[in-house]
Amino acid sequence: MLAATDPNRMLTTHEVADLMGLQPTTLAAWRETGAQPGLAFFKLGKAVRYRYADVAAFIEARRADSTLIACMDILRMKRVTPKRAPVAAIPSPVMRPAVPAQPSTPPEPARSASTRHQRRKRNAEPAPPGLFDFLD
Repeated sequence: MLAATDPNRMLTTHEVADLMGLQPTTLAAWRETGAQPGLAFFKLGKAVRYRYADVAAFIEARRADSTLIACMDILRMKRVTPKRAPVAAIPSPVMRPAVPAQPSTPPEPARSASTRHQRRKRNAEPAPPGLFDFLD
C-alpha cells in the first residue's frame, strides 16, 4: 500500500488496483461502463492514470459503519434519473377514421401431427444424390 504521498501523484491502473484490493480488469470495466462515476481518471495517449487524491476521496466516500448503510449508499449511487425524450421526438397521436369491424372468420381446425409431418416432408429439400444410396 502507498504511504503518505503527494496528492497530485499520478498512479497506474495496477497501483490503484493494489491500493484498493481489486483486479486491474475491474478498474478497466468501471472505466468502460461508467459504473463508478466518482473514480476520475486521465487518459494520456494510451496510458490511463489516476490522481492519488481522487482515489483517496473515492475510497473515503465509500466508508460505512454498517452493511445496511453501505447497501443504502450503493442503491443511492446507482439511482439513475430517467431520461426524458425531447418534446419534438414524441410522436403525436394520429386521428384515424373508425373502421367497421370485420366479420370474424372461424378458426382453422387443428391439424394432426401426421399432417404437419407430411407438410414438413413436402417442403424439405431433397438429399444430395449419392448421399443415401446405400439405403436402396
